[in-house]
Amino acid sequence: MTAETQMSTPLSAPPSPLRASDAEREATVARLHQALAEGRLDLAETEERVTAAYAARHRDELPPLLADLPSSMPAPGDAPQWDELWVSTVWRARSALLGPQERPGPGQCRSAVWLVVLTVAWMALCALVGAAVVG
Repeated sequence: MTAETQMSTPLSAPPSPLRASDAEREATVARLHQALAEGRLDLAETEERVTAAYAARHRDELPPLLADLPSSMPAPGDAPQWDELWVSTVWRARSALLGPQERPGPGQCRSAVWLVVLTVAWMALCALVGAAVVG
């Protein structure tokens, strides 16, 4: 083989990476938010990964953002239990008011239930007393 033949033979070039679509970025971000809701990621790490997902130009940049998260997703018809919803609500409210914290335990959830019940009862009592005074 001559040098001229060697130069004209195309070398096996690596394939160019495929560009990521908006839908692929959104799916990655949705999975990251789900991981946050599950308590697998904290808020700072979620924000960091979401920023990287939106900045990703190629498909191969997205899987590493989810690599340490379980791939099992609940079936679409599986609804969360009420206690899971309550714990998630209490956890998000506490995180919003007091900053990032650990997920609340059952005792903290019971305390939160009592605080909500007492608050609603107090508001109802104030409304009744106020209506009696005005009327």
